[in-house]
Amino acid sequence: MSKVLGICNLHDCPRLGRLTSKRSIGSVTFLGRYGLIDFILSNFSNSDIDQVTILVDKYSHSIRNHVANGNAWINNTKTGFQKILYNEKQFSSPKFNTDINNILYNKLIVDDIDADYVIIAAPFFLSAMDFRPMLAEHKKSGSEVSVVYTHAKNANEEYINCDTLKIEDSRVVDMGINAGKKKTADVSLETFILNRKTFDDIIALSRSISSIYSFRQMVEYVCREGIYKLNAIEFDGFIAPILTFENYVKYSFELLDYSKRSKLFNPNWPIYTTSHNTPPALYGADAIVSNSFIANGSRIHGTVKDSVISRDVIIEEGAVVENCILFTRTTIGKGAKVKNVVTDKHAKIIHSKHVEGEKDALMFVDFGEII
Repeated sequence: MSKVLGICNLHDCPRLGRLTSKRSIGSVTFLGRYGLIDFILSNFSNSDIDQVTILVDKYSHSIRNHVANGNAWINNTKTGFQKILYNEKQFSSPKFNTDINNILYNKLIVDDIDADYVIIAAPFFLSAMDFRPMLAEHKKSGSEVSVVYTHAKNANEEYINCDTLKIEDSRVVDMGINAGKKKTADVSLETFILNRKTFDDIIALSRSISSIYSFRQMVEYVCREGIYKLNAIEFDGFIAPILTFENYVKYSFELLDYSKRSKLFNPNWPIYTTSHNTPPALYGADAIVSNSFIANGSRIHGTVKDSVISRDVIIEEGAVVENCILFTRTTIGKGAKVKNVVTDKHAKIIHSKHVEGEKDALMFVDFGEII
């Protein structure tokens, strides 16, 4: 069996407004108990990829806190590993704090990893993606690089500013940017499968091209210059692109629908996450809950409708929570009516008895704020 290095790339990621003002996009809570990074790490794990590195551009503490020792995603802890790579040298120079410079800063670690192939993937396209048939297709193609893409039918609404591909006979012949002018487009999922030597050569080549190029920019460069043949591999499964705060809210609520949720969560394709020693959710005698995710450790004494409730949230007697996303250790006080609101961790709505945002523009309550 071929040895594969999986790289979760947290560089060059979209920002989700205030959700990512103090944390990496990878550690943003999703559906009450997951981090966004859990999906790509689980895809690696379920695809039998046990050699994994995480490239972190900033807020490395949030990733370290979330993934802990990484054992949740490693099938064999004796031979597998998960390494967090961080570029301390370029942290204060955003233009130079690229994924490539991160790899070069940690070159001794990367060079020491024995792998025949490298798979680089972004954490903000949520999917249940099996890399095994893709790797087989990459080998069969004879190409040095394969780009995984989706044929988006709503490219004018989503995937804005993502890379688009011009494909001829399963080959990528050009790359551009989705400006939202066309309804359909072949959109790169920023997932690349490379021969190990090709990966090393592209990293080395970048030094003579630009010190501020990202890996995806180097892929575009070698495509246009004809340096390597790029194979195109289509992924036709469900994707939740989390590119904006609005995307985050949209898919949080859409996945309350089982018919959509079952496309992302498959019994044969588990999504792993770091476990917490918290008790089951507690429902009081007067609790009313409908169409909602309730994470463990929460105490529900009021009413919850169409909402996502994270761990250790407290909703007191007489409180009504509707169409909300409440992060860990949020408290909703007695009798409070809260609707169309997103709260960050440790927020408290205890004094105001009516807090409501717009249905299409949810109010955001920041970390630790008291209302």
